[in-house]
Amino acid sequence: MRIVDTHVHIWNTEEYRLPWLDGEGPTLNRVWTAADYLAEQHGADEYTIDKAVYVEVDMAADERPRENELAVALVDDPSTPFAGACVSGDLSDPHFADYIRPLADKPQIKGVRQVLHVPSAAPGTCLGETFIDNVRLLGELGLVFEGCVRNPELVDLAALARQCPDTTVIVDHMGIVDADIAGLEHPQGDDAAYLDAWKRNLADLGSLSNTVCKVSGLNPAQPWSTQTLGRAVSVAFDSFASDKLMFASNFPVLNVALTLDEWVRAMLDITNDMAPQAREAFFSGNAERVYSL
Repeated sequence: MRIVDTHVHIWNTEEYRLPWLDGEGPTLNRVWTAADYLAEQHGADEYTIDKAVYVEVDMAADERPRENELAVALVDDPSTPFAGACVSGDLSDPHFADYIRPLADKPQIKGVRQVLHVPSAAPGTCLGETFIDNVRLLGELGLVFEGCVRNPELVDLAALARQCPDTTVIVDHMGIVDADIAGLEHPQGDDAAYLDAWKRNLADLGSLSNTVCKVSGLNPAQPWSTQTLGRAVSVAFDSFASDKLMFASNFPVLNVALTLDEWVRAMLDITNDMAPQAREAFFSGNAERVYSL
């Protein structure tokens, strides 16, 4: 299977400042390189990841210009798999247009992400007037917006997408669902209510013409299996049409729970019964279209 991985991070903690890593353990709080990413792929007979999208890593705000330069250089470097990049940006900034227009002229840049699941981002941030105007601007510039929001705020992301119909809004990590709850076969009580809300909100997002969902972000704290992962993945596949789903790894963050190779093999197993055309679209075709790779 040929794969386009739509969500890959790399970072150099010795050269760039990533404040959020200060609270992380040694699995993440270290240097992660493109070579590390390539080294974790062990499926030469079963799969090949021949393209990837670099996604910004929430560096300190004043590091953004340097990260943007890094992103362009990674795409231009033939030794990496990167075929496009999604950079960071503050869409609440009234001067965002001055920041993004020069970047939009660079063919390596495919979109913008602003991490909204952190304490510094208040609930409802993406529904501010300036934020909405700037998401609309992304569509005008031919760029996508990556929505990385807290699970309970998926309803806000749907409201944003409805107000920006000409911008492709990508739902990161299936809405950052709790993998251990999503993997339950018979959820009860609060767990059942949590899953019902997630399913309802994800289905609402999937009903919109301008949304796409990345299948990724499952980092179970409890022992996992293809079956438990599959229960969560099936919700995304039920919520979004086959041309609106994209494979993603979330490397290296996924390493807190499983390896890149384990995730790829699990997804190959979970999708084994899909129609061949839909399966190929999920693993590569949709990504190439959405990101214009």
